[in-house]
Amino acid sequence: MSLNLHANYRRDIDGLRAIAVTAVVLFHANLYPVQSGFVGVDIFFVISGFLIGGIVYRDVSLGTFSFLGFYARRARRILPALMVTVTCVMLLGLLLSSPTELRQNSLGAISALLGWSNVLLWKQISYFSPDAHLNPFLMTWSLGVEEQFYLFFPVLILAFRQLRGIYVLCMLGALCIGSLCIAQIGVGRWPAAAFYLLPTRAWELGMGTFLAVAKSNYTLSFPRPVNHFIGWMGLFLIGLSIFVFDEHTPFPGIAALLPVGGTLALLLSDGSFVNRAILSTRPFIWIGRISYSWYLWHWPLMAFIWVCSPQPPAPLLLLGAGIVSLFPAVLSWRYIEQPFRRGGGADGGVVLRYGGALALGVGMLATVYVADGLPRRFDRSLMLTELVLAEGRGEACLANYGVSEPNVSPRCVHDAGRPRIALLGDSHASALAASLSHLADQAGFDFVQFTKSSCPPLLGTTRLMPSHPGHAAQCALYNDRAFAAVMRDPRVQTVVLAGYWAAPFAADAGGDAYIDPRDRMNHGVAASLARLDVAVRTTTQVLARAHKHVIILGDVPQFRFDPAREAVTAFMPVRQHVEHMLDPSFLTAGDIAPVPLLSVPGQPIADTMRQAVADTTDVTYFSLADGLCSPAGCKFRTGNDPFYVDQQHLSRGGADFLLARIDGLLPVTGDNVARIATQPPIPTAPMPLSAATQVAIH
Repeated sequence: MSLNLHANYRRDIDGLRAIAVTAVVLFHANLYPVQSGFVGVDIFFVISGFLIGGIVYRDVSLGTFSFLGFYARRARRILPALMVTVTCVMLLGLLLSSPTELRQNSLGAISALLGWSNVLLWKQISYFSPDAHLNPFLMTWSLGVEEQFYLFFPVLILAFRQLRGIYVLCMLGALCIGSLCIAQIGVGRWPAAAFYLLPTRAWELGMGTFLAVAKSNYTLSFPRPVNHFIGWMGLFLIGLSIFVFDEHTPFPGIAALLPVGGTLALLLSDGSFVNRAILSTRPFIWIGRISYSWYLWHWPLMAFIWVCSPQPPAPLLLLGAGIVSLFPAVLSWRYIEQPFRRGGGADGGVVLRYGGALALGVGMLATVYVADGLPRRFDRSLMLTELVLAEGRGEACLANYGVSEPNVSPRCVHDAGRPRIALLGDSHASALAASLSHLADQAGFDFVQFTKSSCPPLLGTTRLMPSHPGHAAQCALYNDRAFAAVMRDPRVQTVVLAGYWAAPFAADAGGDAYIDPRDRMNHGVAASLARLDVAVRTTTQVLARAHKHVIILGDVPQFRFDPAREAVTAFMPVRQHVEHMLDPSFLTAGDIAPVPLLSVPGQPIADTMRQAVADTTDVTYFSLADGLCSPAGCKFRTGNDPFYVDQQHLSRGGADFLLARIDGLLPVTGDNVARIATQPPIPTAPMPLSAATQVAIH
């Protein structure tokens, strides 16, 4: 058995690393057409499995494997450059990050140092989680996946060390197939978990290890023409994967076979024309050698540009940051990576020293976190503004992706024995809930809230979201249950429908559309708009026939900038200065955003909504946009009080401002309060929609 696979340095692997990191940087720069450069991470995973997994297998087979030695090498390789990057990012954050942002950054830095970033990002994901572009440690999620893999993989190989190579390959192959199957199922049901967590990524590292073990046990040589063909095919598959996917592609399921297969082919075809004449050239090797430091440095610079830019930064600006980041990357490789990797000392001492350094760093970062991001750096008004924004992003009654059961807890279904007003809708409706609940209570009503992220309150129609493959069915089922519960409850007198009605028609909607739940196909914008018209008519008619008064609220205006971040930046002089440098043309007229700063896909949608309810009795339509907008632009704050918590969702203050200005929004309680108070409340086991619809119609 030949076990010297990694004894000789392969220049072409550095060239492969260069393709991977360049694809990631160009993707993060939003540079078209590199719309799926995120597959560079998958290339890194396969390379890591091939090299590191292969070394573990070799050492175990030779009886020379040591956990202390292995983790000492991993610490020398990963931690020095990472710790310097974390230090620089946190220091820069003292100038450019608000207290909430710095507190969040400290938590991200802790998770990065402990190899837990992927789990933290997965746990933090919700509809109102901060934009990933603003997280300077986002790139460290892949490090978390690798480090977790290497916690378990050596133990696995040690457990099977007595087996022959063919049985080890069968074991690895079975585990990779199982992980791929979990990934393919997960992208439809748990897309965030499938993207970030080890069980759905392990097959990519495992396939690299599979090839390393195969090459260690068998002579995998091919005739020269075949070898050249494998090399060209590998390069083609990788190139294709960098361009054909986008952010809406379910990943990392079957789609990830393209970059993984291409990487395996190039690792297999060493000596081919592609490997020798392209990947082994000096520019590729140079980028490949600094790829780790470049990967670490490019993203924090881009993230701070996103933080300081009032509008989405231009791709050329982000590309410039990526190029500038080569400078600290080269310094990091030359003066940090190389010296520390060559550092001597006993393995136990190395692990102990790095463990002490980690403990010290985590302790300092924890202090920043406990101190709420060091708020005394800024005016106290900034803390009050951030408190308003934080309250607007926490909504217990908003069902997240993957949930299809309405929340019938007392927090979401009030029961004081009074008539009820029910709010149904998506996250835009949820943003109105606290204010509407308060108004309902003042008017003598109990309040019911059934809201689900990205789920318009419509019967017989759902929202297709390719980025969340299972969402259309979950939304339809959620609405079935929510509407059934509302229609069978005699205490619900008024039903308020609110939502992001224009969502499938927005510029960043991807392949979203209004569809029939039984169809699941996007038939284009015209069909989607027609579907919305029919759904609004059907939904309001069914509710009206169930003797419910229906109120439809049109959507709020949206902006090409983030009003909430602007409210925070107003108290940060350095960030204001950087903002002006990045975008000198950005100007608002006090609290009013002029028309060029508006992102308004909603007017045709508003007209469709009005027309759809025009012929239905006991249905009222109110435009929320009219309460904020004039020919000069749209209001997004009052003084230092933000009306939005992001580009789309109202804050509590914004909701209060709008709803208080709508005459006749809520009905006056009737004389039959005592009678209906004795009726049963919202059922915890709603009847099917079909039954509820039949009751309403007949």
